[in-house]
Amino acid sequence: MSTTIHPGDALAHAADTEAALAQVAKLPLVKVVPLERYLARRHDGRGFAPEFLTQKAAEDYLILRGLVDPRNMWPRGVSPLAASPNVPGLCAGVMAIECKPNAPDLLMRKDETLAVNTWEAPTLVPVSGDWSDVRRVLLWLAEDEAGLDWLLNWIAFKVQNPGSRPGTAILLQGPPGSGKNALYRVLAHLLGPSNCVQIGEADLAKPYNLHFATKLLIFANELLDNHKRGGSLGDGLKAMITDSEVFLESKGVPRTPASNRAGLLAATNRTKPIEIEENDRRWTVFHNKTKPAEYQHPDLGMTHREFLESLHAPSEDDAFTPEFMVQVAAFAHAMVNRAVDARRVRRPHANASREELQQLSEPVTEQFLRDLSDSPDRDRQILDWATKSPNAPSNMHAPPGPVVGKTKAFTNDVLYAAVCGFCRVVGQKHPPQKRTFLSALKSAGWTEQRDSKTRGWLPPWHQTGDDATALATNVVPLTGPRSAAGTSSGAANSTAEPRPGHATPSNGS
Repeated sequence: MSTTIHPGDALAHAADTEAALAQVAKLPLVKVVPLERYLARRHDGRGFAPEFLTQKAAEDYLILRGLVDPRNMWPRGVSPLAASPNVPGLCAGVMAIECKPNAPDLLMRKDETLAVNTWEAPTLVPVSGDWSDVRRVLLWLAEDEAGLDWLLNWIAFKVQNPGSRPGTAILLQGPPGSGKNALYRVLAHLLGPSNCVQIGEADLAKPYNLHFATKLLIFANELLDNHKRGGSLGDGLKAMITDSEVFLESKGVPRTPASNRAGLLAATNRTKPIEIEENDRRWTVFHNKTKPAEYQHPDLGMTHREFLESLHAPSEDDAFTPEFMVQVAAFAHAMVNRAVDARRVRRPHANASREELQQLSEPVTEQFLRDLSDSPDRDRQILDWATKSPNAPSNMHAPPGPVVGKTKAFTNDVLYAAVCGFCRVVGQKHPPQKRTFLSALKSAGWTEQRDSKTRGWLPPWHQTGDDATALATNVVPLTGPRSAAGTSSGAANSTAEPRPGHATPSNGS
C-alpha cells in the first residue's frame, strides 16, 4: 500500500485517516526526514525503538529480518531505501519525533505531515501497599519532612502528567552511595524505562542532544564542579527546564524543533556543579552531607549504605529485589492518587542547601567581602585567611609586614593571599585572578595607596578622620587613572607589626 496520507482530502474522514495511520504504523521502519535517521519497530511490535539508525544500519535491520534481499542481490546495487522516505511495505517518512504518553505510534501534525511517537507504556502495575523503604530513600535525599513533601508533590505531578514539564529541576548533592541513582531508577519504573535517559557531563558538554532531548525524564549524573568545565551549566539548562520547545541537534543535520516534555533530575558529589542566581526560579537543591557508610539507622540496625545495598538484587547490575519492586509498585499507586499542588511544583523548594549554593554561586570576591564584613575583627580575619593560603607572603609577620608604610592599608600580596585562603576555607577550588580581585576592591570602596616600595588597599572601615588620607608624606593615595589594580610591587623594605595600625617607623618609611 502507499504510505502517503492526505487527511485534508475532502473524501477522507477521521476513521479513514486513523485506519491509514494504524496501517502505516505497522511498517518496520520510519525515517525522520530532517534528521536523516531511521527508527526501527520494537521486537514485540509495540511502537518504534528510540535508538537512531543510519541508512546502512536500517538496511542491515531489514536484511536480518528477511524483509529485503542481501545487498549483492539488489538491482544495480541500489538500496531499496534510497529512492524515497516512503517505501511501500518497508518505511514511512516522518517530519518530527515525539515522546507523547498515551498516544498512537504515529501522530498527525497541523501541517498534515507525520511525527513518530517513541513513548512506551510502563510495565509496572501500581498496586496499593506499603512503600516505607522507598520513603526512606527519598527522605534521606530530601533532608527533612518539608523537603520530602515537596519532592513527593513534584514526583506525583510528573507521574500524573508525564507529558508535561514541571518547570523546576532537582539537584541532588551528597556523598557517594546516598541513593541518587536509586531514586532515578525508581522514577524510571514509574514513567517507563525507555522514556527516561541517564546522561553525563560529556553529553552536556557537546552540542548534540538528539539521544536525550525528547525524553520524559532526564537524569544528569556525576556533574563536575563548575570551574572544571570552564563555564556554567545554568544557562545551558534553562531552556531544558522551562521552554515548551527544544531543538534537536545532531552532527551534519539541521536543528529540528520538538516538544519539551522533560523533567530534569541532576546528581553530583561536587560542591558547586551549577550556579544559581539569587532570584532563580528553576532549581530545587537537596544536599544531605551525612556519609551513608557512617550513619546507623536505629530501627534497622544497619548503615544507610547497607540499607541501599539490601534493596538491590545480588549479582544483577541496577536491578532491585522483588520485595523492593513490590514497594515501588505501591509507591506508584500512591503517586497516581496523591493530590498535586501544581503551583507548588513550579516554585523551587526554599531550604538551607539552596541558599548555600546560591552563596557559592556569587563571585568569589563578593563572598569574600560579605564574610569579611560579618567578622567582628576584620583586620585579624584578613590575616587569618592569608595564613591559610599557599600564597601567603613569607614575611607577613615580620618586616616589612602586611601594611603599606604607616597606613592601615593592606599590601596587594597579603590581600590576594587572604582571598586564596578564604577559598580554601569555604571549599572554593578556583580563586579569582589577582588583577580581577584587586579591581573589585576598588569597586567596593577600597582606596589604593602606595609608598616607595609597595602598593596596597585601605579598607573602607579605616577611611575615617585622619585615616582617610596618608599617615606619612611618602604614602600617596592613588585615584582615577593612576590606579593599577592587581599590580603588586615587592614589599621587602617596608616595616610593620602584624596588626595594621601599629606600624613602627623604619628606613625608607
